[in-house]
Amino acid sequence: MPEQVGSREYVHTKKILEEVARGSDLAEKADNLVVSSWKRCVTQYKLDPNRHSGPAILTQPELRTASDALDMLTHVAKPDIVRLMKRLAPANYVLMLSDADGVALDVLSSTPADRALRRVGVCAGAAWGEENAGTNGIGTSIASGCGVTVHRSQHFFPTYLGLTCTAAPIFDAAGNVIAALDASAVADLPEEMQSFVLDLVLETTRRIERNYFLKRNQNRHILRIEWGLDAAMEGDGALIALDDNAAPVEILGGAKSDRLPERTSLIGKPLSGFLDINWQDGSPQKDLDRVERIGIARVKGSDRPCFTSLIGPAGRTSPLRTSRPAAPAQAARTAAAANGNWLGLETLTGSDPVMQEHLRTIRQLVDKRLPILLHGETGTGKEEFARGIHLAGARASGPFIAIDCSSIPESLIESELFGYETGTFTGARRDGRKGRIAEANGGTLFLDEIGDMPLQLQTRLLRVLAQSEVVPLGSTKPTKVDFNVICASHQDLPKLIAEGRFRQDLYYRIAGIRLELPPLRARADKADVILGALAIEAAQMGHDNPPRLSAKALDILVAQPWPGNMRELRLAVRYALACADRDEIEHTRLPTWLDLNASEAASQAGAEEVIAPDVADVLERNGWCISDAANELSVSRQTLYRWIKKLDINRPT
Repeated sequence: MPEQVGSREYVHTKKILEEVARGSDLAEKADNLVVSSWKRCVTQYKLDPNRHSGPAILTQPELRTASDALDMLTHVAKPDIVRLMKRLAPANYVLMLSDADGVALDVLSSTPADRALRRVGVCAGAAWGEENAGTNGIGTSIASGCGVTVHRSQHFFPTYLGLTCTAAPIFDAAGNVIAALDASAVADLPEEMQSFVLDLVLETTRRIERNYFLKRNQNRHILRIEWGLDAAMEGDGALIALDDNAAPVEILGGAKSDRLPERTSLIGKPLSGFLDINWQDGSPQKDLDRVERIGIARVKGSDRPCFTSLIGPAGRTSPLRTSRPAAPAQAARTAAAANGNWLGLETLTGSDPVMQEHLRTIRQLVDKRLPILLHGETGTGKEEFARGIHLAGARASGPFIAIDCSSIPESLIESELFGYETGTFTGARRDGRKGRIAEANGGTLFLDEIGDMPLQLQTRLLRVLAQSEVVPLGSTKPTKVDFNVICASHQDLPKLIAEGRFRQDLYYRIAGIRLELPPLRARADKADVILGALAIEAAQMGHDNPPRLSAKALDILVAQPWPGNMRELRLAVRYALACADRDEIEHTRLPTWLDLNASEAASQAGAEEVIAPDVADVLERNGWCISDAANELSVSRQTLYRWIKKLDINRPT
């Protein structure tokens, strides 16, 4: 119903439409962020200021799904939001953390929630995206990528005329908006107060971005670069997460003018290719938490010096001190100590020659936009390896969306993958569903067991990959998507093609790089994998240090055929840890469903094995590094240990 002429709502609507009609003057106005938002609301979203029934609120299951996707960020941001709340409490501000779609996930207030605020959407689950709520702090900051204050009559809908909203977007290392932080109040605050609050919100979001970056990369060494003492005090420099070869994995900040080259050109490249560092320390700085080295550096091509410091997780060798990567079992222990973080490619690869070749292939081709097809038995860790590939690429900070095509009911898989529009079918969510494929935009889409995907959906997926766009059910409007594709299957896809159960054209769309993951029984570094699995399970069970495996227990585990591969191994060591009552796991504590006589049979079978004649020379040449010596001899570490014992070779003191 039209507003009455002369009413506050009528005047408000008239002002908006007049400003939008001017159009050409938008860029010249001091409040152009607001007026530009008004224009989007009218021309792009087709919103009518007179027609707004109130904020859209997600159901509890929908809110839970949205919250789960940003669980780590919410946890990291909480202390900074609480700190900001204490500073704004006298002005009765309410703080909201939203996701990238503008959905409020967490709300913090210094006083009990005001009913009036809840009625206008200042509550968890409220949808504040511009397309839903018009011009507002959260939605406009996300749409513009800038911090913004939307004061009372600057809101698009009259519903929000009593609010002053100040918000800023939160970015990931790749420059994508992943969330927004908003401070809202019902008081008519002076402009000076609005500017002060905007500065505080911007400062808080930058701190959240850095803490989130450090949390995501807590298992990596971080090189921190600051340009000048002032910048060092403000913490406004660059953070570079390094892999075990001292190559950048993620970079936050610093990509300005003559500071650092474009981030994407540095990911995966040697640090020495763009930065010269003169380390000033002779040993780690024991008095500084986690700081290992400090120095002065210059970005190549620039005369401007900068300060550098290197921080790293406890117990992990710095990649800038030695070029030798950490031993697989030790790397697994370090990763396991983080209790829940995903393992990197170097750890997953270990010292197995086949996996090492896969690692070389990935490092060379990971950012060449080639689809990857992983093949291997059930339980070989295809999803973990896919996530490791994702973390090794330039899109590591983007989403990793894993879809198990074999576990989704055929009646739901189409809506799950492609999403749907409002009212497409009975029981559909009122605001539709984005779809898992669209959620992968900017990151990696991992399709596990793709051989189980129905033929009809294979056709739709082929169209998505060919045209880089997805069309939700019930819609004719395509949405552009851009992501890396990794698929996996334990089935013989060429055989399925011959049987007419898998599209040949889709196969050639997903099989740009084809990698076969070896089963556990065939890995040359099986002993290291077992010790790594023990460390991971021990950390997840709360052990500060994993118990040792007795020699006989390790021999039994190494000799197993492991038909269930890593899944079976982790279950076995979890059982052994649960039964262990001392610092060492005896063979009697292993699960009875294993073949406990396997090691004796293996020893008898290998009684006549041929031992390399130069074992002692190889050990000495490699400085008694068992991994390197085993690689040179082309045998597993366990075999080399057995040879050392048979030949009675003693390490020099």
